[in-house]
Amino acid sequence: MRAFGSTDFEEDEDTMTAVSAPLAPTEAPDHRAGLRMRALAVVAGGVLFALGNALHPWEHNEAALTYPTWVLSHLTFAAGALLIAAGSGALAQRLAPSRVALVGLGLLWLGMVLMPVGAYAEAYVAPAVDQDVFAGIEESAAILNVVYALPVLLGPLLIAFGTLRHRLLPVWVSLALQGTLIGAVLGPALPKEGYGIIPGTVVFGFAIAAAGWAARR
Repeated sequence: MRAFGSTDFEEDEDTMTAVSAPLAPTEAPDHRAGLRMRALAVVAGGVLFALGNALHPWEHNEAALTYPTWVLSHLTFAAGALLIAAGSGALAQRLAPSRVALVGLGLLWLGMVLMPVGAYAEAYVAPAVDQDVFAGIEESAAILNVVYALPVLLGPLLIAFGTLRHRLLPVWVSLALQGTLIGAVLGPALPKEGYGIIPGTVVFGFAIAAAGWAARR
């Protein structure tokens, strides 16, 4: 038989220590999209936003409601707006050195999130009702239109101010982000409303796509 000595106590103590030692907590897997994926969402969203607006008729009138790409254009730029909003976290990291640019990004995010509401109404509600009825609906929703239109115009302006000051984006990208604002200002002076706003939103779409591409790393 084996003698019972101090070695047995040492082995028992080692075993007890090994058993009683708490296991290190394991970190839960992070299923959130990474920086690159969020940036690429902005790229895709910007391209869709530009394409959707390029498909839009030049005017908002009764004839435009029967245009072959009327519904497609609204669904396309609405999807683009949501992708831009979904990937805006990547832009936030890129714009972090400028508080003004971050405020502008927050406003732009709000406008992008709300834009599909108006796009859906124009794509499906407007063709289904009399134009006088839809005009009344638009008047009653004027506050909502302001809530999403102002951020879309003011947000990129603040982004450009911050990015130009801190050199966070290429100069041409910062300036091209003003496409929607410039188009909205010039629109009333042009023969057709769309001659200003449509090229402007297309330019903005490609500019925000370029900003997303710059934010991918």
